[in-house]
Amino acid sequence: MIYWINGSYGVGKTTIAEALVKESNKAYIFDPEAVGNAVRDNHPEELICSYIFEDYELWRKFNYELLKDISSKYDGDIVVPMTLVRKESYDDIIKRLKDNNVEILYFFLDGDYKTIHDRILKRGEGEDSWCMQNVKMCLDAQKNDSNAIHIDTVNKTPEEIVKEIITKKSSH
Repeated sequence: MIYWINGSYGVGKTTIAEALVKESNKAYIFDPEAVGNAVRDNHPEELICSYIFEDYELWRKFNYELLKDISSKYDGDIVVPMTLVRKESYDDIIKRLKDNNVEILYFFLDGDYKTIHDRILKRGEGEDSWCMQNVKMCLDAQKNDSNAIHIDTVNKTPEEIVKEIITKKSSH
């Protein structure tokens, strides 16, 4: 099973992914940011189109191909903590995996501005950090994403959130 954990920068995706891996008999975290760094960092400077990896078609394609390949060979769970704000990313990765019979559950960790703001500050980033500057974009994506299973994270512990994800898995 692939668990894609979406949500705003700072909402707790990595924390939840790590907790999910601990709860599983066999699982690992797949890092789409490593793919993004490889794609972006290997373009000449004048071809760099964005700091958001989703804006690179190759990023979407490579993540789809890697996840499809790994899921066909690996008998454990794959946990993917990655913010998606572009519809193309859902279509090119998650929907395409589903269309090719790959088991994937797509979650969105919902938060409010104050909760996300406070979590970003707690992890040591400032008011002017890139993540902080892009919270509104992520909250807009949260509001408009009808494909995901939404999990409210406000005033919840990571353990409560993981329990909710595992319960949702059982019902799907």
